[in-house]
This record gives sequence, C-alpha cells and structure tokens, in this order.
Amino acid sequence: MTDISPLAASARATFGDAGVHAVVRAGRTVHAVSLGHWVGGEEVPELVCHTGVAGWSPAALQPTRASVTCVRCLRRLGETVASQQLSLFGDV
Repeated sequence: MTDISPLAASARATFGDAGVHAVVRAGRTVHAVSLGHWVGGEEVPELVCHTGVAGWSPAALQPTRASVTCVRCLRRLGETVASQQLSLFGDV
C-alpha cells in the first residue's frame, strides 16, 4: 500500500495560507477552500461548495489569490450574494 500522507501534506501546505482559494483545473470560477476528510483519515483541501471534481485528485485544485466568485461558496461562507439570474420573461 502506498503512503498518501506526503501528498496530503503537500496539498495542505499549498492552500494553508489565508486568502488562498482554488480554481479547478483550467476553470474560471474561484472557489473557497477548507480542509475535508480524505482517504486514510488524511485531511486535504476541498471546495467549500462541495462541487464535485471528476477524477478527484489534490492536483486538480490550482491555488489562486483571486477573490472567490463561486456563488455557492459565498453563500456557505454567509456572504450576501446579489442574484445574477437572468429573467426568463422580463419584468412581469
């Protein structure tokens, strides 16, 4: 069996500083990050909104200091988010 603790520790170190958020692979949405449970009792960074990451690997999350743009993350953090939903039929 492979020891995954170095991989988990590396991922934690990458996102350990305050203000470090994540982009999934080459995505444009910036997510808030928190620690979550992973394989073997390890803790690794995960998206606050719990959006799934296909083929999840700690390497799928790229660190960024850009502001969080994910509406689901912002809501979970308790921030007020203005609705950007377009009206389907105009102002009725």
